[in-house]
Amino acid sequence: TLVGQVEAHLEKNPRDGRGWEVLAPVLARLGRNDDAVRAYRNVLSFNGETAVRRADLGEAMMMAGNGVVTREAKAEFERATSLDGAETKARYYLGMAALQDGDDARASAIWSELLKSAPADAPWRKPVEQQLAKLGASPPQLSADDIAATRDMAAEQRAAMVGGMVERLSARLKENSDDVQGWLRLVRAY
Repeated sequence: TLVGQVEAHLEKNPRDGRGWEVLAPVLARLGRNDDAVRAYRNVLSFNGETAVRRADLGEAMMMAGNGVVTREAKAEFERATSLDGAETKARYYLGMAALQDGDDARASAIWSELLKSAPADAPWRKPVEQQLAKLGASPPQLSADDIAATRDMAAEQRAAMVGGMVERLSARLKENSDDVQGWLRLVRAY
């Protein structure tokens, strides 16, 4: 197999950082979690430290720990966010760590902050919103700046923006009908 060929190449050339960088995510997708952890460690050793690489190592450690954000994985996510405070994967998993530690308020705060900076089309937006809904928390509301900006909008633009927010809330509630606070917000919005 191709993976076997790359592994054979890396046995002969263990300092090939590029090879480890190619192999690590493949091993993770194949569920070879312990091997993925080793590969990501080699990526860091031979290619240098970045927030993304630290977050990838933390995720591999978490998967090797059967989905639990272990102390070691949490340390990697913390290192990632110290390198880049906007590193999405690390921030998400730090929320999971807080949730696993029984600190729902901290998890909610982390995920709410993550959503505030999220692009509307971010593929991870929905899972974060679902996590917040499970905690009974509301996704972040418009900031004061956003509200101030709406004052300069034409009535049609304002109506379209509000309509979009209502549609997103309605769609989310169709998937998670147990969100009582969400239903109350939707009724108020209508």
